[in-house]
Amino acid sequence: MQRSSGATTSMLMSASLSGRMRGRTIRWRWIAICGGALLALTALATSLAWTSIFDSVLSLQLALTPNSRSYNSWLAPTVPIFFDIYMFNWTNADKFPEEKPNFEELGPYRYLERRKHVNITYHPNNGTIGYRTVRSWVWDPSNNASLDDNITTLNVIAASAIYRARFWGYFQQKGLSMGLAMFGHGISISKLARELLFEGYEDGLLDFAKTLPASTTGGAPLVDRFGWFYSRNNTDTDGYMEVSSGTADGLPGQILKWNHEDHISFYNGECAKLSGSAGEFMPRNLTEESKLTMFVPDLCRTVNMEFVDSGLMDGLHYHKYHVNERTFDNSSTSPENTCYCNGPCAWGGVMNVSACRFGSPAFITLPHFLHGDPALQEYVTGMRPDPDKHSFYFAVEPKLGVPLDVAGRFQFNVYVEPNDYIALYEKVPRMLFPIFWVEQKAKVDERIVSELRTVRAILDWGSTVCACAAVAFAIIVTVITCYTSKPDYKKAKDIIHEKTKDEAEIKLNPT
Repeated sequence: MQRSSGATTSMLMSASLSGRMRGRTIRWRWIAICGGALLALTALATSLAWTSIFDSVLSLQLALTPNSRSYNSWLAPTVPIFFDIYMFNWTNADKFPEEKPNFEELGPYRYLERRKHVNITYHPNNGTIGYRTVRSWVWDPSNNASLDDNITTLNVIAASAIYRARFWGYFQQKGLSMGLAMFGHGISISKLARELLFEGYEDGLLDFAKTLPASTTGGAPLVDRFGWFYSRNNTDTDGYMEVSSGTADGLPGQILKWNHEDHISFYNGECAKLSGSAGEFMPRNLTEESKLTMFVPDLCRTVNMEFVDSGLMDGLHYHKYHVNERTFDNSSTSPENTCYCNGPCAWGGVMNVSACRFGSPAFITLPHFLHGDPALQEYVTGMRPDPDKHSFYFAVEPKLGVPLDVAGRFQFNVYVEPNDYIALYEKVPRMLFPIFWVEQKAKVDERIVSELRTVRAILDWGSTVCACAAVAFAIIVTVITCYTSKPDYKKAKDIIHEKTKDEAEIKLNPT
């Protein structure tokens, strides 16, 4: 009896332990099912909201704050920018105005441009950042052009003086005419390329201008030498800029104030509105219908660029936007540009920037009068417009809004017209004189392209990966659920049957 009782107790204990283990297994299975279901739902929700999550993370990295990924790149860009200057050499100046001016393009005179943003001020209350941009140019020694090239061009000092005097009285203009003759000024000048560009050259009329009131000189700064880029090296050339920092809603780098004003004071109406990118940050999710709006300080205006084509660069898709015939068009075909004329505006494809150049006769076109009025070329020879060489474009990765390849090109021209009271200009035709054109070209390197490919892959495939993860977790949960065993009641019956059998044996064999 004792042996029977002990065996029964042992069997019952074993069954109890087995039951507890099976219960614990069932609990872990339910935990696994619930955990897997939660992970599946999380992955599914992440997949559905992937674009919003990605945009939120990207916005944090692009914001102009000291801790963001883009801040240091913006502060002192490392992407090399080449600044090429092409000068127009006037080959038949001694036969003007009897013959059309003929121009021979010289260059490029190449410089490496460096930029750095300084005097940075944060305005956290409205999500803006103020700064100035210091630019420096260093001559590229590998350049084939020589700064000692002798170049004949229009006498711009005389042309500017005559343009400013066009509304003066008879005696004042006659006085200017005699002054130009006294200082030995002609229609053209011949100088070395280095003098015309950064070094500058002396002129007696510049010294005389220092004795005149500011109203006579148009408020232009007094200088001791003249050169197109004289005294601009290592200086702030763009003025004070205030842009969105990206910490609030919206894109970083969107222009809000220029020289502490929220409008462009040189124009009226729609043309006075200050808008667009300051150049470093572009909108995201661009399409073929999108327009790139940029504020260009050198042009003192906002420029709209339209889609022209698409392509691949090192495996990365891009949209290209360019300045077309409507951008600098006159009011005859683009009424919205009427307010940009601000004076002489006779030709399409020409931008009058005299208002922001102290009243000098400065007019901007694309190089070689590309997309300009055909009449512009009727007065000159030597212009050969080529869209591949002379267009102004931005190639941008459309989803991320990152510029991949940029070519900023424009041509500086001087407006001249006949003046009956000034002998030097009595017989000149009314025309635009090409002086030079510039190209600022930058292209991202392979390291940045590789990073952008990775970021783009995360954007494109992140939702798919999360969806696949959701399906995988759902399958795992289904498998676990289907193979969850029910309690094994058969074994319990076997235990009872075994117990009955043992008691019978004891009765038959008491010893």
